[in-house]
Amino acid sequence: MQHLSRKISISLLLALAVFIALTFYADAPRLFAAIATFQWQWLALALAATLVNYCLRFVRWHYYLSVIGIQNIPARDSLLIFLTGFSLTMTPGKLGELLKSFLLKGRYGTPVSHSAPIVVAERLTDVLGMVLLAAIGLAVYPLGASALAVVVIAAVVFVAVAQSRALAERVLDFAARLPVIARFAGLIRNLYESAFLLLRLKPLLIAIALSTIAWFAECVTLLIVAIGLGSAPTPELLLQVTFIYAAASLFGAASMLPGGLGATEGGMAFLLEQIVALAREHAVAATFIVRLCTLWFAVLLGLIAALILGIPQIKFESAPEA
Repeated sequence: MQHLSRKISISLLLALAVFIALTFYADAPRLFAAIATFQWQWLALALAATLVNYCLRFVRWHYYLSVIGIQNIPARDSLLIFLTGFSLTMTPGKLGELLKSFLLKGRYGTPVSHSAPIVVAERLTDVLGMVLLAAIGLAVYPLGASALAVVVIAAVVFVAVAQSRALAERVLDFAARLPVIARFAGLIRNLYESAFLLLRLKPLLIAIALSTIAWFAECVTLLIVAIGLGSAPTPELLLQVTFIYAAASLFGAASMLPGGLGATEGGMAFLLEQIVALAREHAVAATFIVRLCTLWFAVLLGLIAALILGIPQIKFESAPEA
């Protein structure tokens, strides 16, 4: 846990550095003046839109548990375990969400290798949902079309390989003969068996649909924040912020930085300036408020859930048990 705490501390320092850099970029006095113009009665609605995202992603999580045959988890515990994963959002690549698998192991005896592929499937369908949302704006804002195409092709290849039993068996058999990897052969096979179930067509389509709607809710969060800062609520603004939020989130995810720090904020502020034509200080103000309603709100809910549930001492750097 000491190793994990050090990573989180570094992430928090990175968050502070991002805040300071964007504050200077926007000119601090103008930025604070812009934030002061925000109509805070819109904050509750923005948080409500974010909660829609979390609710739909929980539905996906609980559905995924049933797909791989884990059906003995009460909805309350499942929700708390899901939310607790948010407490470690500030780990690189969201690897901290593997905490959910360790909690399932500790409380219900579910092998980590059995449930860990859910985290991978969640990230994959999150990315595909975001790509669909970003694609909505490509006709009007043809930015990054080639990058989105690469993401889709890579996802399709990954799913195709995972669903090819013959190919997967050959890879698993080959891995089992390698000196270093052989000891983990059973673990790797368990991981694959769960991944195979999760990436079948029906679960995949259901998860992508839930992901797309869930992340659209956070696009609406950006819309609400923009309105709170004085933008007129129009269909064009909704289209713009949907593209901006999805594109900035994908950029943040690709960076592999904790919570997408720096990459997401910088991308969002830049696109708000370029596409919505917000003044720089208003673009940064909107970015700060949106991240408060999404990233930091998630961390807060995760910490509350962790306190309710109780977190065991876990060494994340060790290999998970099969």
